[in-house]
Amino acid sequence: MFEKNLINSFFAEPYSREPVAVRIREVLTGKVGFYSVGLYPASLAYNCALQNGGLNILLAPRDGRQLFGAFSDTDLCEMDKGIKNKIESMAISSDIKSKKYNTLEDLIINCELVVLSSNSKHIINDVKLAFELRKKLNRENVLIACLVGSFCHDKDSDESFVLCEKLNNLAFFSGFHRHGALRNRLDSFTANFCHPEAFNAILGAKLLNKISPNIQVSAGVHNIEGQYIKAAKNISSIFAGFGHTFHKNNPGLLPTLLTLLLDQCLDQAAYVSMSRADRDDLYQKQPFNLLALYSKDVVTHRN
Repeated sequence: MFEKNLINSFFAEPYSREPVAVRIREVLTGKVGFYSVGLYPASLAYNCALQNGGLNILLAPRDGRQLFGAFSDTDLCEMDKGIKNKIESMAISSDIKSKKYNTLEDLIINCELVVLSSNSKHIINDVKLAFELRKKLNRENVLIACLVGSFCHDKDSDESFVLCEKLNNLAFFSGFHRHGALRNRLDSFTANFCHPEAFNAILGAKLLNKISPNIQVSAGVHNIEGQYIKAAKNISSIFAGFGHTFHKNNPGLLPTLLTLLLDQCLDQAAYVSMSRADRDDLYQKQPFNLLALYSKDVVTHRN
């Protein structure tokens, strides 16, 4: 399904101090691109435009889709027109005269991190296309991440799987927020950015942190666990909603229900972490010595 051992990193080997330092500056001054713009990326763009003008984010709607198509008519009426115009500018190609939306190719050319926010129907083909375009455009140090579509099904083998089990180096961005919070100037939200290499995770999180002062993104070494946590969190939210509906006259039950669901999320994430075949590599074969980097030094080879 995927070529094995696909490289997905901000950095190219061999590593040496000066090129790595230059690359770090490039990444941290770069842009984040979101391809296939649904409710979450568009809401995120709204928050970025609301807070700082959206200078660090680019959007590329899927071909044939509307930029604001995921929002209801009521939501659209409540949006600030000036903010909507800024979001439009994030999605318009640099060739302003053409008035065409960005494509995935445009994002790979102009961004250091590209998040594929496609659903499970499209994500596998989008991942393959993104890696092909990186190679074609000589932009192989653009980091590719997925947002959703983590649980997929291969019709040929009749197999269900988590995407990062097939492609271990794929990064994963997962946001946590209340509905509508991203369109509120005073609200804030948290997110995780996961990658199996710690330094890529740290830089990706720092880059995402810059797109809005109301974002707090934490870096994580794992990505498969990140997807399981995201899925478990969503399922827990659904069950908690049902629990509230059926037991709203007994409010003391809801905290107990939420505690049990959170415990299930953590148990599942821990189990997945312990059962990874490459678990030892995640801790023992990192390409950079983080303690050395912290002291402004960079190792020149893998430990």
